[in-house]
Amino acid sequence: MNDIKNHIKIIDDIPFFSEDSYWGKAPKEELEKALKVLEEKGWEYFNANYQNKFDFTFEENRADWRFNIPIDKNFVVLDAGAGMGRNSIPLARVVKKVVAFDSSFLRIKFLKKRAEKESLDNIDIMVADLFNMPFKQNSFDLIVMNGVLEWVGASDKFKNPREAQITALKICKNLLKDGGYLYIGIENRFAFAYLKGFDHSGLRFTSYMPRFIANWYMFLRKGKRYDTYTYNIKGYQKLLRDAGFGGANFYLAYPGYNCPRTIIPYDNLNILAYAIKNLMPENTLRRKVSKMVVGIKPALWLYRKLFFSFSIIVKK
Repeated sequence: MNDIKNHIKIIDDIPFFSEDSYWGKAPKEELEKALKVLEEKGWEYFNANYQNKFDFTFEENRADWRFNIPIDKNFVVLDAGAGMGRNSIPLARVVKKVVAFDSSFLRIKFLKKRAEKESLDNIDIMVADLFNMPFKQNSFDLIVMNGVLEWVGASDKFKNPREAQITALKICKNLLKDGGYLYIGIENRFAFAYLKGFDHSGLRFTSYMPRFIANWYMFLRKGKRYDTYTYNIKGYQKLLRDAGFGGANFYLAYPGYNCPRTIIPYDNLNILAYAIKNLMPENTLRRKVSKMVVGIKPALWLYRKLFFSFSIIVKK
């Protein structure tokens, strides 16, 4: 890595392997200001004034999916699209090394500061994307794509989003050691939530539409193609097969892959019924109805089909 660093751009000790591309729920200028405040006034002031304005938290439950993988202290992990470190930090506590990259310099800079705060010296960080990484084949025991695969289709390097996703998965397969694991956290294309909310496109119902109709609709509304593809379970299985992976284990993540407090094996309807009946709070009419029909297998089967998101674990 040191030899590579001698030939690339480095800012604040962060190497760049791709162009900086900001993303986040807060404007870029706000994160720039917050980072400056953090440097000048410290973490206590930052927490009091900025923590709720970014997708950052000291809670480490976003990485709770890891308990379904036999991770040990010798693992070398690649966190793709690491953002502000909600997976990298908890993983770094239990593995040998985490290599974290993101397309956003500001977000990866924050991750660097968070690692320093936690005295974690086993996190290597960089600005990069899945199609521009300086790693050799068979380098990692685990690759994490948490909330990433649905966005790689936005690249203009490929003729369609699915081709970009397959290429990204093939890259991950090559980077994994034999017996290594790929973790994907991602939404269900036909999630019930998309009937009342917005798809990644920023528009309603596009995930439910046939791709060519969603594409026309995006061009009409936003002047660009529809490129944030998600799938149902069969779609993800085919996508992984086309990328060269074998069988995958699918889990239903509740309340979602971003906070997987309960992870339910997809094929086990009995566990799903138990989770609905005993673990999910009755805080909405939909939850109350769900608990009422939990004993009806066809209704339970449909509920599973409309579940919000998946945790997917694939072994090379």
